[in-house]
Amino acid sequence: MLPVAIDETGFTADLGRRHADLFEAFYRHPFLGGMRDGTLGREQVLHYVGQDHAYLTAYVRCYGLGLTLSPDREWMRFFHDSVAYTLGEEGQAHEALCAFAGTAYEDAQVDRLAPSAQAYVDHMSAAGRDTLGVLVAALLPCPWTYGWAARRFAAEAAPGEDHPFHGWWSFYAEPSGGEAVATMRSLLDGLAAGAGPAERERMERAFEVSCHHEIRFWEMAWSLEDWTPPNGG
Repeated sequence: MLPVAIDETGFTADLGRRHADLFEAFYRHPFLGGMRDGTLGREQVLHYVGQDHAYLTAYVRCYGLGLTLSPDREWMRFFHDSVAYTLGEEGQAHEALCAFAGTAYEDAQVDRLAPSAQAYVDHMSAAGRDTLGVLVAALLPCPWTYGWAARRFAAEAAPGEDHPFHGWWSFYAEPSGGEAVATMRSLLDGLAAGAGPAERERMERAFEVSCHHEIRFWEMAWSLEDWTPPNGG
């Protein structure tokens, strides 16, 4: 299942086609495989929840960078609504995982990002010091990969309510998430249409790097990555 339809056109459609291999690697990672077949371990689930909560806090701050770069109220409204969604709704997915783990959401939260998660945040923050187009390109893979993966899994297997991670999958498969990504893509397409070749190249690079970071985020959670030096120091 490609991330874009065959007849889609525009900058983000081209990105989806050129980097479809990264979407596939995201979907096929063992961490997400364990989320699909319900075998993911409790420790890995909780490591993911703690890191994703901290990551999304930083992600919201990057939306704040977008507000400062916004040329008009349409863009300001987009970032305002995105912040409200992330702060007000996305915790439901974490809470579903914590229910599986038998842990209170507050107890799963951490105060330090793991190395791979920190690298992802640093990449997005750096994009926010470039243009609005580069920033949005860096932010797009996060919601796009999650919604695409959830809808793909729903189409392939339709996990029932007895699935241990049903709440997580159903949250990201919601049509509202797809609509938000469509809006984000449309706005980015507009920016790309008005950008020069050098900026469009930086936009694509920011998008590609974020796709890699999305895959590395799974690996971070899968391996329980922390700041312990290799071989214990």
